[in-house]
Amino acid sequence: MKELLVLSGKGGTGKTSLTASFVYLADKCIACDYDVDAPNLPILLKPDASEGHEFSSGLTADLNKDICIDCGLCRDICRFEAISNEYEISTLSCEGCGFCAEVCPVEAIAMQERPSGRWFASNSGTNGKMIPLFHAELRPGEENSGKLVAQVKSAARQKAQEEGYPLLISDGSPGIGCPVISSLVETTLVVIVTEPSVSGYHDLKRVQELLDLRGVKSILLINKADIDSKAAENMEQWARENGIPCAGKLPYSPELAAAVSVGEVPVSRKELHDLILPVWQKIMQTMEVLE
Repeated sequence: MKELLVLSGKGGTGKTSLTASFVYLADKCIACDYDVDAPNLPILLKPDASEGHEFSSGLTADLNKDICIDCGLCRDICRFEAISNEYEISTLSCEGCGFCAEVCPVEAIAMQERPSGRWFASNSGTNGKMIPLFHAELRPGEENSGKLVAQVKSAARQKAQEEGYPLLISDGSPGIGCPVISSLVETTLVVIVTEPSVSGYHDLKRVQELLDLRGVKSILLINKADIDSKAAENMEQWARENGIPCAGKLPYSPELAAAVSVGEVPVSRKELHDLILPVWQKIMQTMEVLE
């Protein structure tokens, strides 16, 4: 089993639109969305009713007032000021360190799992095929997005192994933060989707630096390349100098934007299919020689 992960150093490069297109073109695959803060792949793949699972990223304190003797120790030692004078615990302020439970002389405080989000297993009827889709949603303000990504990846890989799926195609988060680092585990090849702009070039280099540190192979895909042809050429030259293959350069396409605006997978339209198919074939050729 191999995994193709699509990343971009910044938002707005067309990463999710292209990921959905690759899922559409693949013979047999499982789709994943690792952008747990803002998952957009399900919007295009339109999964059926999802099987939801609770996710906990840590603990929070729970105080039993029937036992509490109002000694004030927990309130006095809480550096996050999560415990009020009335011994109410703010779940927004509590960091789950557990110190209050340790010092309570009557064991009135217990540490409980903190609900932080949900992950989902569903199926998408795409291009006449039933494609398993795994994604998640982290609740606003919650942390441990990398841990939630690991949960989604683990569930997807388990299904792939049990049912003989040869390929995972995953939509990663933009940037180089914790969810991206978590998504790189056991990844075969990363497609870096970029655009010919100053910020695009800068963030492309940041992503590649991270991949070099993690020892993950990559291939470059320049989207909207005709917006600044010279910048696109410079990116391609930089990739060659650093031993990074280029899957292709796609022009800016109003039709692609129109397809996405109505929730369609871009390659379901004939013109976009013919445009993106050669890029997909080059990516698959690169994947074939990788372990």
